[in-house]
Amino acid sequence: MKYTFILLLFISIFACSGKLAEEEYYTKAKDAYTAMKFDVAIYNFKELVQYYPKGEHNAEAMFMLGFIYANDLQQFDEAKEFYEQFVQKYPDHDLTDDAKYELETLGKDINDLPMFKNLSSDSLSENAVN
Repeated sequence: MKYTFILLLFISIFACSGKLAEEEYYTKAKDAYTAMKFDVAIYNFKELVQYYPKGEHNAEAMFMLGFIYANDLQQFDEAKEFYEQFVQKYPDHDLTDDAKYELETLGKDINDLPMFKNLSSDSLSENAVN
């Protein structure tokens, strides 16, 4: 009886932990982002970052947290936090330059960005026609 109780306790603790495999969090987050369910995407990316700090998708998840907060939700303080963590943890990653650029341009109007300042409205209209 004593061993049965311990076994049941162990099973219930393990079953209630709710931790998914890294790939499941990643897939759920990507699917939610595609469906524009940003709260679900954030939840799954955060879980992935928390449970799999050295996982295969950790860098992308951390970057995407910054990206969603900045570009989809305009919550720049949260975006800054994730981008800074990303740059610190992954200084040589392919997305590091993108994260640094996002940090430099957080909250700025698109018309104030250097890459768009030299474009006139005429050139934008001309390019749209061609």
